[in-house]
Amino acid sequence: MAKRDQVRPLAPAAKRQSSDEEGACPHHKKRGRKCLKFWVSVTAIFVVLVTAVIALRFTVFRVKDPVIKMNGVTITKLELSNGSTPKPGVNISLIADVSVKNPNFASFKYSSTTTTLYYDGEMVGEARNGPGQARAKTDHEDECFCGYHPGQDHVEP
Repeated sequence: MAKRDQVRPLAPAAKRQSSDEEGACPHHKKRGRKCLKFWVSVTAIFVVLVTAVIALRFTVFRVKDPVIKMNGVTITKLELSNGSTPKPGVNISLIADVSVKNPNFASFKYSSTTTTLYYDGEMVGEARNGPGQARAKTDHEDECFCGYHPGQDHVEP
């Protein structure tokens, strides 16, 4: 008996194409185009979002200073000698109505505040208030109680 080598033939070489050839697999080209389109669109969306955030930052969300306004002063204790001048040594008590307007789109907190009362260029009274919070786009009103004692070196808050 003669030995026969059983050999299987390889697939025909004419039907095989290497990956280096131009038209190797048409679906590879489509996948590459889809991937390119995806990343171009992601980059374009990112650029638009960054531009919008920068535009909002410099227009709408620009931080503005709060507006502090004295609405009124009420004198609660005052004695006059001849109708226009206070009696010597008399105590004067004032209530100052102060409002803080927050023009920003965000609230802010402030620490304790000091209101100073001047008369004729000289400090004659001072009032201290506690900390508070000014909400966004609102006014915050506060009252300051201030006492002045003529002839004394200290001021009653």
